[in-house]
Amino acid sequence: MWPFTTRRERQLQAELDAVKADRERIRGERTQFAKDRDTARFNREQILRQLAEADATNRRVHDRNLELGRRISELTESDPEYAAQLESQVAELQQRLDDAAREAADGEWRGRARRAEKRADHLQKELDNALGMPPGGVLSSASWQPANQLPKQDKAVSS
Repeated sequence: MWPFTTRRERQLQAELDAVKADRERIRGERTQFAKDRDTARFNREQILRQLAEADATNRRVHDRNLELGRRISELTESDPEYAAQLESQVAELQQRLDDAAREAADGEWRGRARRAEKRADHLQKELDNALGMPPGGVLSSASWQPANQLPKQDKAVSS
């Protein structure tokens, strides 16, 4: 036919192109919505599976804790040494509680001084232990070094 097109044909072709573009856009959105829906389903199933596993594990641990609690109470009742150990721990905790109450009664500065003294004593014991010094102080080495003698003071040196 003619190489010429009418204005009406151009309008129709433009409308057709717009409808095709709109159709492709809607198809793309539909595809994306389907992908999002499938992802949401997968994530929901995965979370439900993980929660079911966590719940089962929690129930097992809870039951195991109950069983161990029963066994501990049986051991406590049947083992006098263990009961004595627990009583000594209770006595130690009671002593700490009494010390804390005394510190509160003495005032803050006395409590701080007492705690600092305890820390210093503890650090001194740790240092002595690390250096191999016995709890009573430095021993004379005469027992394992018979030739060792204490140095004599010079009388010529005056102070």
